[in-house]
Amino acid sequence: MRSVLFVAALVLAAGCGGKQTTAAEWRQLAASDAVKVLKGDDSPYRIIYNPPVDLAKKPGS
Repeated sequence: MRSVLFVAALVLAAGCGGKQTTAAEWRQLAASDAVKVLKGDDSPYRIIYNPPVDLAKKPGS
């Protein structure tokens, strides 16, 4: 039983030391076409302005 736990711990420790990604790879991923499709529009024209509605009762109405 101890040997099974020891082997499992070794396998997990070996699996955790995977390849480290670099900043260049992240920039390349962020500039890909798939990410561009999912991004929202950053222009100020995407915001539709509605003035606030006054819900208070006016005197005399």
